[in-house]
Amino acid sequence: MKNPSQENLLGYVLGALDAQEQRDIQQTIDANPEIEEQLIKIKGDLLPLDCLDSSAPQPGLARRTLESVAIWQNSSSLAPTSNSPSPLAQSVMDAIDSAEASNEPESESSKPRLRVSISDRLLHPNTWSLPDVLVGTAFLAIFAGLLFPVISYTRFQSRIAVCDSNLQTFGSGLITYSQANEGRFVAIPRAGQLVSVGYIGPVLKDAGLLEDDSVLACPGIASSRPPVNIPTCEQIEAAKTLVELDYYRQNSLGHFGFSMGHKINGTYQPPRIYGTNLRGVSYVIIAGDRPSASMPGRASMNHSNHGQNILFEDGSTRYVVGHSYGEDAIFENDYGFVGPGSHFGDSVIAAAHLRPLPE
Repeated sequence: MKNPSQENLLGYVLGALDAQEQRDIQQTIDANPEIEEQLIKIKGDLLPLDCLDSSAPQPGLARRTLESVAIWQNSSSLAPTSNSPSPLAQSVMDAIDSAEASNEPESESSKPRLRVSISDRLLHPNTWSLPDVLVGTAFLAIFAGLLFPVISYTRFQSRIAVCDSNLQTFGSGLITYSQANEGRFVAIPRAGQLVSVGYIGPVLKDAGLLEDDSVLACPGIASSRPPVNIPTCEQIEAAKTLVELDYYRQNSLGHFGFSMGHKINGTYQPPRIYGTNLRGVSYVIIAGDRPSASMPGRASMNHSNHGQNILFEDGSTRYVVGHSYGEDAIFENDYGFVGPGSHFGDSVIAAAHLRPLPE
């Protein structure tokens, strides 16, 4: 064998070479005393490593570590309640058992004088054993299984918060408009192309109370949806075809719906501020995430059918799971229809293109 390289000599000292390479270098050392001097120098350079714990790990340490992680995972609130390890953890532990069984311990005479530290293994990846790789893979898999649901939940809550903030901004414009109109929001025209629940959107835009169309966007909706573009009243009135008119009406409130008002004693009354109840709490809903005709109770799909943000007449907001607030259905009146409420407390949030009253 030719004179071994410094890397091979270092591997010989650390015991990082296989058995054949160890024997070849040992024969070269016996035949060449100068190489032995190089070994002495390398060992001197490695003396600081003597302060490290060089005791060998106990047999089965990898499996016991993995079992402890699996037990901790099962006891956490985000993990299943089963007492047995997951299929992935079990398969990794079985592989560790097989690997440890095939790696018989070497005799005392063949043991390396210095064990390979963690930093050495990072510098020389080829020194990682099969159990090391399996344990590392198992930890990564378990960690990912715990982390990904948390990230998903955090993103979901963040989208709800942004949607809620947009709805509050919309509510501020509504309240500003109502203060200048005797507590009334917007009186929907009785006839013409502007007759729709979403008429409130173009009115606020024309009045300068809706400076940014993205205020009427919900981030919980798939990103493939086109950006919100609120039409003006002039655009709606200038529509030449029914297709164009329907497009403007569909987009007049972005991703939200608005109250259809009430019909009391046969007389239609548009949405307005009615004040609070005896406890000083507003309970009349005037807007919210856009309802979906394909879901039970017409619940909104803006947040993957998990719930919807709603806006009250005083400008406050709330995220509601389901399609009702207390005993009041959010998207249907007391008769179970999409139409004006039967009294001022019967809120009905409808899609922007619908008409509050039949023609």
